[in-house]
Amino acid sequence: MTFSLAEPDAQALEAFCRRQLMWEPSLLARIVTSERAMGMFTTPPLGVLVFAAMPTSQSITAPVDRIVRLADWADVLARTSGQGLDPTRVPEVNPPVTPGISLRNIPPSDGWQIPIQAVSGDLVPIVQAATEEFEARAAGQPPLIQQNVADDIWGRAVWAALPMRVLHAARQLGMLPADRSRVSASTCGAWKRLSTPRGQVFVPASGPAARLSLRVVT
Repeated sequence: MTFSLAEPDAQALEAFCRRQLMWEPSLLARIVTSERAMGMFTTPPLGVLVFAAMPTSQSITAPVDRIVRLADWADVLARTSGQGLDPTRVPEVNPPVTPGISLRNIPPSDGWQIPIQAVSGDLVPIVQAATEEFEARAAGQPPLIQQNVADDIWGRAVWAALPMRVLHAARQLGMLPADRSRVSASTCGAWKRLSTPRGQVFVPASGPAARLSLRVVT
């Protein structure tokens, strides 16, 4: 089963993968397809689940849903940019069973409430202020204290009741630029979602996974 992405889309998706691999080289990705798009779920070390998708150049007749090493998928994107991609040729991985966010369980595609809208650039100062607060409070502190500060700051409910970690992750991943692009927040069951033109960030709305610590990534 082979499909193609436009070369700029393949390059953008590879860069998205490489950025996350700089933080955690062992990350996995869940590759899913629809009739005319390819999507990728990842769990960067930010306490969130991230989704990015690109349109395909032709219809996909055999749906794909498999978990692979993110580094392997990035290499495929690099080698076949603008050409045919076949996720079934990438070795499948069985992810470990761990508490909290996992690629084994992904959010539903429908059933989301009416979204709350905002402008991306209006949210950026919120993230900048939180980052500055962390740097001021954590400077010179031992790792345990730094983690406690991070838990306090990134766990705060901010715009649309999203945890700060969601906005922070979106900013770190290039999904929340300082421009006039539209973003939205919505809820479905136990999930909260930030949707942007460049991808989506999910976080559990309740339960133990909602209290995951956020590793500080710079």
